[in-house]
Amino acid sequence: MKPKVILYTAASLDGRTTGFSVDMGLFYSLAQRWSENASLVGCDTLLNVPDEIPEDEASEVSTISPSADDSRPILVVPDSRGRLKSWHYWREQPYWKDFISLCTKSTPPDHVEYLKRNGIKTITAGKEHVNYRQAFDVLHRQFGTTAVRVDSGGTLNGVLLRAGLVDELHLLVHPTLVGGITQKTFFRDAHSEQAGEIALRFLGSELYSERILLLSYAVVK
Repeated sequence: MKPKVILYTAASLDGRTTGFSVDMGLFYSLAQRWSENASLVGCDTLLNVPDEIPEDEASEVSTISPSADDSRPILVVPDSRGRLKSWHYWREQPYWKDFISLCTKSTPPDHVEYLKRNGIKTITAGKEHVNYRQAFDVLHRQFGTTAVRVDSGGTLNGVLLRAGLVDELHLLVHPTLVGGITQKTFFRDAHSEQAGEIALRFLGSELYSERILLLSYAVVK
């Protein structure tokens, strides 16, 4: 069984996700409404902090399981190539109660060992690329996940949308135009073999600070 998957992102009026100032306070205050059990964050989003610290400088890894009444979500990161080496940093942040790396059968064994050494749980789904349908099924069965909020860039968003795994799409639209041809958008699928429109059903809209608009849609399946 698949948990509910919610794609939530801030964008300019022309669909760009960079090149403008995002109201981060509003963004994360609204994110709480979906009561997510897991935050799916793209690996690229987390790569801008220091890499793995030396073993002799690392603090002792806690093996204590989160309490049953801990309402914080799990941080879930797809990383089939084993690029993320800063789990020590993310473990110290107060936003998540547990941590999972989505791996594949091709993930380097030394990276899997690094994850184990740092107390990061793993889900192996897929051969070369992460099979998100399988990964979501494991999240539901083994971790009781019922709602996943995607906090990522356009590439991962595109993969999930084209795979038919997204249930709802919420855009926090800022009143600005970015323009250009290189800025990132919230939906990219240049490498997808699938094509065509993805139909959406309007759920509602909300206006904040008389300038920022939250647009909500269900993905038609």
